[in-house]
Amino acid sequence: CGYTATPDDAQVRRTAMGTHDLVRWEHEKDTAAAISRLRAAGVPTVGLETVDGAPLAQDYVFPLSGCALLIGNERHGLSPELLKHCDGVVRLPCVGFKNSLNVGVAFGMCAYEIARQWQIAHSAADGTARSGSKRPLDFQGTEAWAT
Repeated sequence: CGYTATPDDAQVRRTAMGTHDLVRWEHEKDTAAAISRLRAAGVPTVGLETVDGAPLAQDYVFPLSGCALLIGNERHGLSPELLKHCDGVVRLPCVGFKNSLNVGVAFGMCAYEIARQWQIAHSAADGTARSGSKRPLDFQGTEAWAT
C-alpha cells in the first residue's frame, strides 16, 4: 500500500532476481480500503508498531488461518487511524534510545515468529515432533518450510 515500490519497479525486479514471479502480490493505494477488503474476505489484520500496551509478537497468538501483517514505513510507522482498523497490534522488543527497526528486519522478525507458532501448531496437530528434516507446510496457500 501507499508509496511502497512494487515488483513493477526495475530496481525491485533486479533485487528480487526473479522471485517476484513466485509470490502473488497486489498493490492498493488506500491502506484502510485494503484492510476492509481483507476483513470482508475473513483475513485478520495485525499491525506491527511500537505502541504502548501492545503485546510482544512472541506473546501474541497469531491466527492459524493466516493473517495480513501491516507494517508502516521507517519514519512515520503506522498511523493511529490505521491501527484502529487492525484486529490486533504487536510490537518487537527494542532496547536503547531508538524504538524502531529497519522495516525489512522488523518484517523478518515478526514473520519468523508467525512461522514458529504455525510450526508448533502443525506439529501438535499431526502428532509429530520437531525433527532435523525439512517438510513443507501449507497454511491456506502460504507455503513455508519447517526444519
